[in-house]
Amino acid sequence: MKTRGMVSVCARLDNSCSLVGYTASRKVGNAVRRNFAKRRMRALVHEFSDEFLPGYAFVFIANARTAEMRFTELKSDFYYSFKKSKKEELRSA
Repeated sequence: MKTRGMVSVCARLDNSCSLVGYTASRKVGNAVRRNFAKRRMRALVHEFSDEFLPGYAFVFIANARTAEMRFTELKSDFYYSFKKSKKEELRSA
């Protein structure tokens, strides 16, 4: 699911654990900006950790706006993207 601040991908796993991955390409910026974007995504995952279902893998992909957006805007983008991708995966399972 693509939003202004990031892209999220959800996939079903065969086991009962949940996995989370983060990535930021060079298009985001230099190493400092990429690390900042990933830290912001990690903070959001930590904040919404109660809503992650076991048996699913999530990948959050940063874009150039991830490091620039206000954190409250990024938070709403993250939550929308997370809910939408989770819903799509549950529907297809």
